Amino acid sequence: MSVRNELWTPTMLTLIDEEHDHRSASDGHSRYGAYLGQRLNRFHEYDRPDQPLPVNEFAAAAWGVATSPVMSPGYVEIRPDLRGITPTFAEDGDGSLLIDVHVPLYRQALRANRDVPSGLQDWSAERHCLSSYATFYEPSSERPALLTTTVVCLVVDGSWGLAPQEHTRGHDLVADAKRTVAALRGKS
Repeated sequence: MSVRNELWTPTMLTLIDEEHDHRSASDGHSRYGAYLGQRLNRFHEYDRPDQPLPVNEFAAAAWGVATSPVMSPGYVEIRPDLRGITPTFAEDGDGSLLIDVHVPLYRQALRANRDVPSGLQDWSAERHCLSSYATFYEPSSERPALLTTTVVCLVVDGSWGLAPQEHTRGHDLVADAKRTVAALRGKS
């Protein structure tokens, strides 16, 4: 993606490069839109192709297509020091949408009452010349590793400004999805 590393800040976890999305579009409009078009069955109620999804289900589906592994690089680029930002639903079954931010931690950041066994590998990190954020990679598989990730769970409520899905296909679906993804990235 063409987003430059110096754009990342401590409070900016994601970026969208609309220019790259349009320039790389196989359909001449939007690369993200082409991916959505290939997955229309994810954007309507089961067996009801004209029935939009509930707002939280639509948000999760739109984000899922906008990020890796579906799109690589994603329509939404995630800051390199994070392992992922994923939508999930509350376990109590009330349909609440949550956003999980996966943050790798060096094991030295842990406070433990017990020593960590020696010989275990930790995260490998690579710094890019224009960024103060390192990209974390799993170490080689030559010996065991202790890889710690913390998950920050954000509750998606009315203040996120998610709009209901109005369309189930075409450029209008793309506009709905882009609006929803922008609302999600604005708060995460």
